[in-house]
Amino acid sequence: MKLLIQHTHRDGEIAGVLTYVRAIEPALNLRSVETQVISTKTASIWQWINAIANADLIHMNSNHLGFALLCKLLGKKIIIKYHYLFYSSIHSNYEKMPFLKRLQTELIQTLPKANYPLKWKLYTFIKWARFGVRFLTALLADRHTACSQFLAESHSFPWTVSTLFNPISVPLDQSTKTVNSLVHPYIFTYVGRVYGDKGIDLLVKAAKLLQDWGYQFQVWIIGDGSSSDELKSLADELLVRDRIEFLGSRDRQEILHLVRSSLALVVPSRWQEPAGYVTLEASSVQTCSIVAKVGGLPEMASPYNLMFEREDIEGLARAMKACLDNPTEAIERGQKANQYVIDHFSSDRITAQLLELCYDLNPFATH
Repeated sequence: MKLLIQHTHRDGEIAGVLTYVRAIEPALNLRSVETQVISTKTASIWQWINAIANADLIHMNSNHLGFALLCKLLGKKIIIKYHYLFYSSIHSNYEKMPFLKRLQTELIQTLPKANYPLKWKLYTFIKWARFGVRFLTALLADRHTACSQFLAESHSFPWTVSTLFNPISVPLDQSTKTVNSLVHPYIFTYVGRVYGDKGIDLLVKAAKLLQDWGYQFQVWIIGDGSSSDELKSLADELLVRDRIEFLGSRDRQEILHLVRSSLALVVPSRWQEPAGYVTLEASSVQTCSIVAKVGGLPEMASPYNLMFEREDIEGLARAMKACLDNPTEAIERGQKANQYVIDHFSSDRITAQLLELCYDLNPFATH
């Protein structure tokens, strides 16, 4: 079978979609599936047409309407995978609802306020046009998948959206993590974009509580973004600046090393994270995670990691306190989470699920 895998990124970008594609392609090749990966960002339209024409099936990883239309014109079936929120109205708060009500809610929440300037009122039409593109692309797909159960459910489509997790590669030859593997004083690490919706200010405020409770620890914040200066000012204001180190961007291997040497990873997001791949990466190096109960984060965290309610600073601080009080238990949680991702998020398992969809669409393809 010849499978064309589409995405909209450039080589070298940091994106969960690229991580997924790079993990799934070699696993497909091992099962004798001939793959071609195409970026609609960098390839020409003639390259699109040639690649589509030579494929048996198309695996899209974006809402690219033009590409989907070409696939249909050339008689090809599409398996689409959703990696991002489909509706802007569920960015901060999510409530399960039927499709028509979801559309109504999306329309109402994108309407401009009466006191908005004209340019923002006109921008509403751009938002509606973008939503229309996403929805028309969805209508053209033959099978629908999403990177978490939360994301699949949140689409509220009247057709099935299957869960197809993003796989994670776990180094099977890594040594067992112990208390002696940890940096002292114990480290809590955040990895990701440094923006307001990521909730890093909650981590800074939780650090203040832990300091007031008399604990010794450090916080590493890995990543860049527009909120860095604001967070540093907040740390100064709360008198915890000496506890928090802003490390900026690092390459993936260094990040994994830093996370492995940490007591726990903290993911304090206030927005509805579709999946939260960083939690899987922490589990892959046997590090416990403390995550907010938003979006798909609980699914990625597994039953063995710690969770707290969205925006609950004290709940976060108490989860961090539990790790400091019993670091051996925190390490055991990380080890159990490691086995969980091996069992549920392996490339082999995800590939088998994808191929099941492929052969369902094209039963005459070579197994």
